[in-house]
Amino acid sequence: MIFVIYKNYMQNFIQHDLGSSMLSIAMILGWLGLFFVFLRVLTISIKRILEAVFKKL
Repeated sequence: MIFVIYKNYMQNFIQHDLGSSMLSIAMILGWLGLFFVFLRVLTISIKRILEAVFKKL
């Protein structure tokens, strides 16, 4: 089932304009990059908050 979906996706991907396909890939990679940057900032913020809380104790 997944193979059929993947095969159909790849056929549609190849049949579309190359520029729009590359733009789609670039947008997906960009959103993933922004997600990981946000996740990194969030973890650093949580770490600093926890360090400040436990330093007071």
